[in-house]
Amino acid sequence: RMGQCASYETGAKQDSTIYHMDLKDCIFVGHTNTDLDSIAGAIAASHLFGGVPARASDINTETEYVLTRWGFELPPKLTDVPEFKEKGICLVDFNQRSQLTEGLNEKQIRGIIDHHALREGSISSDIPIYMDIRPWGSVSTILAHTYLRNGKTIPKNVAGLMLSAILSDTLNRNSPTCTQIDKDMVLVLAEIAGVTDINELANQQFKAKAKMILKYSIAELLRGDLKKFQIQDILMAFGVCETPDSKTVLSKKEDILNEMRKMKATTNADLVYFAIVDVVNLSSKLLICGEEERDYAEKAFEITPGNGSVVHLGKRVSRKKTMIPPLDSLIKSGW
Repeated sequence: RMGQCASYETGAKQDSTIYHMDLKDCIFVGHTNTDLDSIAGAIAASHLFGGVPARASDINTETEYVLTRWGFELPPKLTDVPEFKEKGICLVDFNQRSQLTEGLNEKQIRGIIDHHALREGSISSDIPIYMDIRPWGSVSTILAHTYLRNGKTIPKNVAGLMLSAILSDTLNRNSPTCTQIDKDMVLVLAEIAGVTDINELANQQFKAKAKMILKYSIAELLRGDLKKFQIQDILMAFGVCETPDSKTVLSKKEDILNEMRKMKATTNADLVYFAIVDVVNLSSKLLICGEEERDYAEKAFEITPGNGSVVHLGKRVSRKKTMIPPLDSLIKSGW
């Protein structure tokens, strides 16, 4: 498969006019609580389509490590891009209105490149826009495929950046969200980027991500990878911490729970969850901050949490595929 995919780059050029050229000169920006895939996607898409990369918020320690590893400067925040209110916007790695960065006018949106489900609360538009949403493990996989499909040369550092993003989003190809095309693209991008030990690169990224546990405040740890989902009349905030050191995170359990309760009391979130994903053992635990959260978790995941504040979710390691869908279905059932 690797040779087959690589032939897209070295073989006959396809007509690049299949691009939606309205994306040229757009600003490419990801979701709030910025992660590696949203930053990598913004940078890669801006190179591919001819635009400007931006970020929605501060970056985590893994993203910082990867940008340095592949020689990229940190993209500016959207509001720091000159004349950003006058430019078209392409959303990268999300489609939910609740994850839009402050200052972005929805009428500016010209495109969405994403790999998440179109749920209630997704962006809508008054005009037709470019949409590329595929059921793959990473938005960087989509962009890498688009490069190759159109016979576009991928620079070595862009290939490395997208490789790192795929490894991050798929937990080094171990997440249930990982597809065969993700695995194929990892091999192709590793060859272009000159990476001979993919597992070592992934391990270095996980170690870099673990530094956030020591560097971040409890509030930052909770919000570092937090997404909000509007499901009918319920707004659910769901944070995740992927780490090779789950014991250290669990040692901060009481402080995290207090911060979750504070978030619920001071924001418009109806439910607040926080999952600790062990990237070594590929298992997860869910923190329960209140009775309502406990009731929904017990029913959605078919478990008996009792009175404890930590629920074992077993091999459920993907918020997108194995955590949100059961809760989404339960809420929509009217339970």
